Amino acid sequence: MANYFITSMEDPMPSAIEIAQAKRIKLFNANGQNAKIVETEYNNAHAYAQRNLGTEGKVINLYQYFQNLNYQDDPVIDRVIINQITQMSGYELRNNAAYKDNKLRLKIGFLYNRLYSIDYYDRYGFLDRTDYYDQGCLSFTDFYEDKGRLVLTQYYNDNSKPIILMHYRGGEGNSPILTLIQLYYRDVWHNFDSITAFRAYFFDELAQNDLKAVFFADRSERTLYEFQQMRQIVPRYLIFHSSVTVDGQRNGRLFGMYESISDMLNQGSLNGLISSTNQEADDVANIFKTNHSYAIPVTYASDNIKPVSFANRTPYNLIAVARLSEEKRLDHIIRAVIKLKPKYPQLNLTFYGYEQSTTDKVTGPSLHNLVIQNHAQNYIHFAGFLNNLDNVYNNAWLEILTSKYEGFAMALLEAQEHGCPAVAYNVNYGPKEIITDNYTGKLVQAGNEVQLVQTLDALLSHPAILADYSKNAYSVVRKYSFSNVANAWHNFELRENLVN
Repeated sequence: MANYFITSMEDPMPSAIEIAQAKRIKLFNANGQNAKIVETEYNNAHAYAQRNLGTEGKVINLYQYFQNLNYQDDPVIDRVIINQITQMSGYELRNNAAYKDNKLRLKIGFLYNRLYSIDYYDRYGFLDRTDYYDQGCLSFTDFYEDKGRLVLTQYYNDNSKPIILMHYRGGEGNSPILTLIQLYYRDVWHNFDSITAFRAYFFDELAQNDLKAVFFADRSERTLYEFQQMRQIVPRYLIFHSSVTVDGQRNGRLFGMYESISDMLNQGSLNGLISSTNQEADDVANIFKTNHSYAIPVTYASDNIKPVSFANRTPYNLIAVARLSEEKRLDHIIRAVIKLKPKYPQLNLTFYGYEQSTTDKVTGPSLHNLVIQNHAQNYIHFAGFLNNLDNVYNNAWLEILTSKYEGFAMALLEAQEHGCPAVAYNVNYGPKEIITDNYTGKLVQAGNEVQLVQTLDALLSHPAILADYSKNAYSVVRKYSFSNVANAWHNFELRENLVN
């Protein structure tokens, strides 16, 4: 039996979901259970990402599953490939480009110090194709027509034979639209009209080879429709990582991707739902009218955190750990700190998180402009994403969370396990279950900027209270210990008859 936790792909700068998955794999393995992470998108950075997350040998990628490439760890092979290509073509190699008659014919790209891509240009300067390499193997090729539009991507097996073909046609604005996928597998060509159908076939393949497989969707947008198209009958569960409604309220409007959940539960293409908090699990049970709604924390607190004396923390050092996106309402924190700065000259605020997302390219620049307009660059900083925040939490007086909604607020748990007091808007879901109000931090009325300023002011003027909160946090966070979260998973499995 294997447990398959499905995501898009692991990134060298992982999201909270991929971090949670990596920790969950360790939890299942520690309890003697087989568990794998399943990626549905091609991942050029898989080697680096797996080393970073500690998931080597625990990841199955859709494309690499069918390709079965023999990866080469030694980067020397990359230079051998480049030399062979340029010498056979009679091109002159200059730095990372190759020329013929002083015309660019090849452009060579690297990723994480490995050969990543080679662009091929014809004698007129048109880009004909791009070969992509993965750990010393030719992995796939993009082919272009004369207007530079992608028309075909073909993935290769270890014998450099095309085994996955993805066909594109011109859409609005001459942008490519995927119209057909072909897979050569078990001596037969299989045709798929959509990426959803292709993924569903892959899931069925995993299930067919493991009759006791259990599937968990960590990325609903890449899994729910696929679950509906699967032919194999296996247990399938959806793990929520955020609110199911657009406003985080039980009676709010569902996000579109969740509108089919009730039907899926009734039809058997979905067996149950997992939330990170008791409150959301109750709300989900009510919304979708199901008895198969469970509360299992998305992560667990480390058992080997060494307490730091509050006296050794940097005075008036505030942090916020969140991506720069609209629903995080980080402008509330900026305005609060600007108001308090005259009273507390040592006050300092640093944001840690992704500067931009693929869906929100406005909020980051807007927050930077807000800081600049208020001449606050000397005490409000944007540090970007960091893989390890241990020192950040250990040096902070306070962490602040102002989201419109959360699924768990992993950053709050990380702060509390490091003895960092927290101030958070009392939103759904997570803050009220992680923070013990007036004991390990403070809960503030959601969206109330006046109360946020007042709360911060009261705590900053009484460091002794913060010192008590810090001490208390180390003990209270034990409810999220490795063993307690493992027990929650085991109880879920017992109730769902997944284990004896």
